[in-house]
Amino acid sequence: MPVKLIATDLDGTLLDSRGNLDQARFKKVYAALRQAGVQLVIASGRQAIEMAEQFQAYPDLWLVGSNGAETMQPRTSLIASTFAPEKVRQILTVLAAYPEVRIAMCGFENVFVSQAMNPRLLARLQNYYYDVAKVHHLAAVNAAIVKFNIFCPPALTAQLQYELTPKLAGLAQPIVGEIGSLDLIQPGLDKGKAVRALSRRLGITADQTIAFGAGENDLTLLQHAHTGIAVPDAPAWIQAQADAIMDTTQATSVLAYIERRILPHLKKSLVFSEN
Repeated sequence: MPVKLIATDLDGTLLDSRGNLDQARFKKVYAALRQAGVQLVIASGRQAIEMAEQFQAYPDLWLVGSNGAETMQPRTSLIASTFAPEKVRQILTVLAAYPEVRIAMCGFENVFVSQAMNPRLLARLQNYYYDVAKVHHLAAVNAAIVKFNIFCPPALTAQLQYELTPKLAGLAQPIVGEIGSLDLIQPGLDKGKAVRALSRRLGITADQTIAFGAGENDLTLLQHAHTGIAVPDAPAWIQAQADAIMDTTQATSVLAYIERRILPHLKKSLVFSEN
């Protein structure tokens, strides 16, 4: 079946290793996809509102934020699912048994962290999230929360995920974002399910979908798509779940892959430079 939807992760996938987007190339590829009737979806652990600001020039682009909890277009209202307040309190109680863990509670606009958070980690969060707010007590925050982002010593990442999975059963699902960092997402919500729901809304099937991913939070996205493509830096077990691996050259990107492997089949008359 013809491709009708392309879904891609953002960090480590659509963005380069320094977190930058090739704006000129993106504009060119996006225009060609829309001309061919293909919908582009960016699915990220980042907040949807932050991505909406970054992609204001592309009103037809769909954004899935907070690992599946948020869906919007750059100029439309946000649709989001949030943790019940009681579940937020229960999650914080579980995490209190881990003094080595640092917590960021992610709302629609603000990300809430402890006033005492390490300055280096705080700077890292401020570079990633839209608006980081320091508070004295996380338990006193009454804003709607869409996910938790927690940090630990890198060597403890796998063990922490192993321990938290049963302790948070029914409350949250821990997934590894990168070594030293986990996201606690709402049970039953992830990138794959969010894109599946959006696809139904758009009248697009999994057989018409291609997805690109880099990490554990992209696994359900890759599994949903007819063709799931992992980037070369993805963990080996993620690559093993993918249908294909992107080229390994540094110059290769998701945009270049779309140019070379997808667009020629959509509209053979279009010619794209690899730059």
